[in-house]
Amino acid sequence: MDEVQVVVAHSERATLRVGDVFLKVDADQARIDVEVEAMALAPVPTPKILWRKPPVLAIAAVPGKALGRLGEPSAASRRRGPRRVPPSGSCTTRRCRPGPAGAAGDSTSWRRISTASASGS
Repeated sequence: MDEVQVVVAHSERATLRVGDVFLKVDADQARIDVEVEAMALAPVPTPKILWRKPPVLAIAAVPGKALGRLGEPSAASRRRGPRRVPPSGSCTTRRCRPGPAGAAGDSTSWRRISTASASGS
């Protein structure tokens, strides 16, 4: 038998993982009903519902690579290299981008892009 992992547990709900199956145990059946309905309407892949027997909902693990693990940095949000932030008081809109190296004395200077050049005209 596979190991039982407690994914989350509190006074209202517990979610357990046994192999590739998640068991959601909820004291309020209405919450499980809402979750099942939301999964049916979602425009993205959702886990397959294996069975329901109140107060338990069994769902399959979604195939693919995990975006992250609780307590660890997300691989999905990692950036390559340091993030550059415009100096205080500088342009902070989407129409800003780093200026050329050496502008205003350093490589982190920012310049405003005119509306014409931002739209490609």
